[in-house]
Amino acid sequence: MMWLVLVIAGFFELAFTVCMKLSNGLKNVKYTILTVICSCTSIGLLSVATKTLPLGVSYAVWTGLGTLFNVLFGIIVFKEGKSPRKLAFMALVLLGVIGLRLA
Repeated sequence: MMWLVLVIAGFFELAFTVCMKLSNGLKNVKYTILTVICSCTSIGLLSVATKTLPLGVSYAVWTGLGTLFNVLFGIIVFKEGKSPRKLAFMALVLLGVIGLRLA
């Protein structure tokens, strides 16, 4: 159950960073408010997950998933580059997250 909470926290990390980008340097009030709400939700869910999961593993998975979600979102929505090296390193991050889950 806490692993699902951690994945949801990762999605809120994606929402937080996307809203931060859309806030235009925190000048757009609507997206600035959403940035704060999503970041607090993400950190709050991480805090819940750390009640039963090890802190180091929780933090590594949270940041790893957030990184993966953000890179994929950037490629799909913001049309950012997807070089073979970028995809290979994303695969390594994913392998690390899966490895931590299995360990």
